[in-house]
Amino acid sequence: MRVVVATVALAVIGVLSVSLFSKLRSRAAFGEFAAGLVALRVVPTRWAPLVAALSIAAEAAVAGALLWPGTAVAGLAGSTLLFAGFTAALSVAIRRKATGGCRCFGASSTPVGRPHVVRSALLCAASLVALGGAAATSTERLSGLPAVQLVAALAVAGFLVVSLVWLDELLWLFRRPASS
Repeated sequence: MRVVVATVALAVIGVLSVSLFSKLRSRAAFGEFAAGLVALRVVPTRWAPLVAALSIAAEAAVAGALLWPGTAVAGLAGSTLLFAGFTAALSVAIRRKATGGCRCFGASSTPVGRPHVVRSALLCAASLVALGGAAATSTERLSGLPAVQLVAALAVAGFLVVSLVWLDELLWLFRRPASS
């Protein structure tokens, strides 16, 4: 179970790192993220900068808790709550027929849709499973795995991060061409 906990924790750290970088790489990127929240119709314009800053702070806190020795359970609990919140917000955006893109990992022209909700829900579910595993096995440290298990966890987590971050591109790649 330690390998599963480590894999999920590494995947969450990777996803949140990309997310944080995409939102904090420039003042304009932060502004686009805040404007994206308004376009998703989940936050009023006046609250967008505050909600954007709180979202970024929560992502950083979760990633930090997963990286800090002895706080894996807290990090996974935070991750579960964070992705549950993202799932709910994206679901509301779809119900309100928002046409804005999901700016989770930078600028996106793809309107928010079910794949974005599924991505957040999968991250939430994986975090919940890992939280259960970490709590049941008293896995408070992600270090200490044998080398082969660590390499496997890193490889699977890397694959998950790439797949989740580039979801829109992967879906486009496998989409059937429109018939004439």
